[in-house]
Amino acid sequence: MKKIIIGLLMSLFVLSANADHEKNLNSLYMSELPGLCGKPEAIQTYLDHYKFIPQNISLGREGMVVDGQPVFMITYYKSEDGTQTTATIDIPSGTERCIMYHTFDLTSAPK
Repeated sequence: MKKIIIGLLMSLFVLSANADHEKNLNSLYMSELPGLCGKPEAIQTYLDHYKFIPQNISLGREGMVVDGQPVFMITYYKSEDGTQTTATIDIPSGTERCIMYHTFDLTSAPK
């Protein structure tokens, strides 16, 4: 299991290193992510059920630039026992909230 995790992390590093040199972003596209969406109260019930605790919050900004207008908010959570993670996305004008993923078997990345 440890070898698989290290292999995945190394793959991500190699892919991100290649992306740093990529100046033409035309090959990127929007994807239909498999999220779980609903009214904010229903999402909060899900988070409470799995005992998720918010860890940090960040803003997505228009044009993906530091001084762009905020267009969405991401909240990162870790379960009370530290073995699961999830993240939610909210948009200012939205009436729904979405869970982007729910992962299990959390381990610390090697340094």
